Amino acid sequence: MDLCVFPPGHCVYSYELNGIPAEVMQVHEVFLTFTPPNQSRMRKHIPNTITLLNLAFGSIALYMVFSGKPVTALIMLLAASLCDFLDGMTAKLLHVVSDIGKQLDSLSDLVSFGLVPAAMVFTILQQAMTGHSPGNVITFIVLVSVVLIPVMAAIRLARFNLQEDTGVFFGLPVPAFALFWTGIYFDYSQTGMLFNFEVQWWYIVSLMILLSLFMVLHVPMMTLKFQGLGMKKNYLRYILLGISAILLITTGIPGLSLAILVYILLSLFRIILT
Repeated sequence: MDLCVFPPGHCVYSYELNGIPAEVMQVHEVFLTFTPPNQSRMRKHIPNTITLLNLAFGSIALYMVFSGKPVTALIMLLAASLCDFLDGMTAKLLHVVSDIGKQLDSLSDLVSFGLVPAAMVFTILQQAMTGHSPGNVITFIVLVSVVLIPVMAAIRLARFNLQEDTGVFFGLPVPAFALFWTGIYFDYSQTGMLFNFEVQWWYIVSLMILLSLFMVLHVPMMTLKFQGLGMKKNYLRYILLGISAILLITTGIPGLSLAILVYILLSLFRIILT
């Protein structure tokens, strides 16, 4: 309900709204106008619908990884990433930021950017250990170790929900972690190598553990929210965008992994500068 104040003695000519007949009213003090409830309800659900699309695309990506369809899995994960970017922006533009939207966002991210990269690493390890198995027990332990990814992602997302909006991320963002492994997974699934180099299974495990722990470390990371368009406050962001564009053009999808590494290095460099 909106409260509108008019000068005394004014006549307000209302019209038929949602089938309710209008009347001419003599205003003395205050005139109350009602916002159509359907409009506000529909607007409130737009960002949540985008968030649920993130969950849907992530679930399809998870299935595609286990089905051995890396191209479709890639498309679905990129679609989930796009939805993850748009839902928060849409909620702010429409002024419908809500607690349930925040919780839905984290739950969707846990699937799209926690379970999906875990499935990717699992698939890579399965292929890397074929013919080079160190033994059934060790193989089992190595393959089960991928559960570290969704566990660390859940902790990272829970902390984010409790964190005040200060414009600073602590720890590697979960979507960035997922994009890193998307590049690795796509390259390995197409060539059986990483950037034309053969890798051992222990290298993949070590990298997985390192980056999983980096998600929960109390290390301030650079945000991608531009502070205006000036160079002074955004030069690191412009550097990141420029290098990332070059990497993606020159190396294709595997460039996602290199771009995330550049993001990590620039964030650490920013800490040194400040």
